[in-house]
Formats: sequence, C-alpha cells, structure tokens
Amino acid sequence: MLNNEEIKTNPFPHPLKMLFWELVLFSLTLILGISAAFKINRYLTEEEITITPIPPSNFLLTFFIATITIFLLINFFKFKKGKPIFFKIIFSLSFFLGGIFLFNTWLDLIHSFFLITILILWWLKSPSVLNQNILMIFGMAGIGATLGLKLTPQMLVIILIILSIYDWVAVYKTKHMVKMARSMIEMGVISAIVIPQSTPGFKSSLGKVKPGGEFLVLGGGDIVLPLLFSVSMAPFGILKSSIVAIFSLFGVLANFFVFIKQKERKPMPALPLISLFSITGYLISLSF
Repeated sequence: MLNNEEIKTNPFPHPLKMLFWELVLFSLTLILGISAAFKINRYLTEEEITITPIPPSNFLLTFFIATITIFLLINFFKFKKGKPIFFKIIFSLSFFLGGIFLFNTWLDLIHSFFLITILILWWLKSPSVLNQNILMIFGMAGIGATLGLKLTPQMLVIILIILSIYDWVAVYKTKHMVKMARSMIEMGVISAIVIPQSTPGFKSSLGKVKPGGEFLVLGGGDIVLPLLFSVSMAPFGILKSSIVAIFSLFGVLANFFVFIKQKERKPMPALPLISLFSITGYLISLSF
C-alpha cells in the first residue's frame, strides 16, 4: 500500500527524486532475491532435489491468519507500552530469518548470523530510514528467494488476483489496512520500505516518519509478492524471470503517478496495479 495518509497539501516538492529512490529500492530487492533464487535453484538442480509446491490455499490461509493476528494485537493488546517492544521482537525475528536465508546463499552460516545480527542491533539501537530499508530489503529478498521457488507461476497469478482484491477492499472499504499501517508507523515498527525525497532523508530517524508526513511508505507485501512471482519463474530461465520483474517495475511507476496526481492525497492500494503489470509480463514471457 502506498501510504502518506490523507493530506490536502503537497508534501512532495520533488516527486521525481522520490520516484527514483522508490524504483531503486524496489529494484534492489528484486535483484538480490532473484540472484539468490537462481543460485539456490542451480544447487537444487545439481543435487537433483525436487521441491514440493505449496498449495495457494495454504499460502493465502497463512497470510490472512497473520493479518488478523496483527490486527487483533494492535487493537486489543492492553499493554500500550509493551506493544512496540512485542512487535520489534517479531520484526527482528523476521529480519533475522530473511537475512540468514539471503546471506547464507553466498556466505557460511556463522558469517551470515554475525552480519544480520549486527544490522538488527543497529536498527534497534538507532532506528533510521536507512537501516529500516536495509533490513527490509535483505529480509524480503531472502524470504522471496526461498519461498518463491516453492510456488508455481500459475499459483502466483491466483494469489495476486485474490490479494489485489483484498488490498482494494482493505484500503477503500473496511480501511483496516490504513489503520494498521498508521498504528505500526506510530510504534516505529514499519513493515515497509520508507522512501525519502532526497538522499539526506535516509539519515533521518525512523521517528520522523509520521502519517501525513514527507516520506512515502510502500508496503512490504507490495514488494515481496512480485518478487515471489519473479522467483517462481527462475526454473524457466533468467529471461522469463526478468520480464516479470521489469513489468512489476512498470506497476510501481504507474502507482506512483496515480498517487501523486490525486487531488486530495489519500492512501491507495498499490498491489492491484503491480499485479496487473506483473501478470501481463508473465503472459508476455510465455511467448519466449
């Protein structure tokens, strides 16, 4: 979800600079994830290891259970002071697992453990836009590289369509996704990449990222899902995987301009357009 909260003024005097950083961060996640996936797939092929695909129903069930659990914890967790600590622990574990998966593709387990631990401690001690994005990119790339190989492209088409409809309903109808995002931002635990208007913005404290502020927030799901789609194409070659990835970038580009052109700036679901372009890329790749 593209999120800047409802705001009537224009907080983005330099939209093209912001678009540049959004595309860079999105692309970097996809490049790292796809590169790791190809290395993992090459190893599995050499060792003649067969992966059993995950049924889309299991993936969707897990997603919705996780979403409902987070929503309930945010709204009904009585210990207000304990919420940020609890969610930071959960996010640290997610960053840790994703980072280990990614780094272990190129490094041994000990060095992978050491590197991701240092990054998480840095984030916990001095949370900033920079270390938030670094951990999100590494975490999503690692999870996307491993999980994407367990899903087929056909499954991802179904998953993207269903979750795009859910994203639209959650933002425009029930609006619970907006409430969840606002609560997470206020707690300083953001499941998203944070896009500043210029390079100096990366030095900003994560506490400066506020609803209606000067930063753009792109949800982790809007990045990791097209990554999963691209990775699921890895067994069919780098060209097909790259086509899906490039078209998902077109989706990000389209989203940004729709978001910027709003007369009254409001959060909008980013996944529908990203899914549309990703699926289009997939259909085009079938002709190669």
